[in-house]
Amino acid sequence: MCKVLSKDTIENEILPHLSKAKRGFKTKSCLAEVINCILYKLKIRIQWHMLSVKGLFSDVILNYKTVYGHSRKWCKKGGWESSWVNILKKYKSHLDISTSSIDRSHTKALRVGEKVCFPYFSIFISFHYTC
Repeated sequence: MCKVLSKDTIENEILPHLSKAKRGFKTKSCLAEVINCILYKLKIRIQWHMLSVKGLFSDVILNYKTVYGHSRKWCKKGGWESSWVNILKKYKSHLDISTSSIDRSHTKALRVGEKVCFPYFSIFISFHYTC
């Protein structure tokens, strides 16, 4: 199984800020694995349908459409932004900006760029902090 972040890091730093299903359909897979799958997709910058989910899940293998649905839901509800801001606040003193790489996604989009949360992901994966 390919990992971007450890399960403990995901459960302690990211998962508390993301919404969980209160009623209705609940995912059969571990949410830490879903988050790891989303981060892996964003790190290697592939399209959703090219995501090899068989190598990213241990027990129950989800379809890439389900993983995309989770990502879209969390993006719309502001969970990714909330976790990003809290991680930056917590590890601000450990950030080494000299090793960061910011691509063109940090420029302002004219029409709908503010509604899309992709700049958070590209910067989130590019920063490296030292502990």
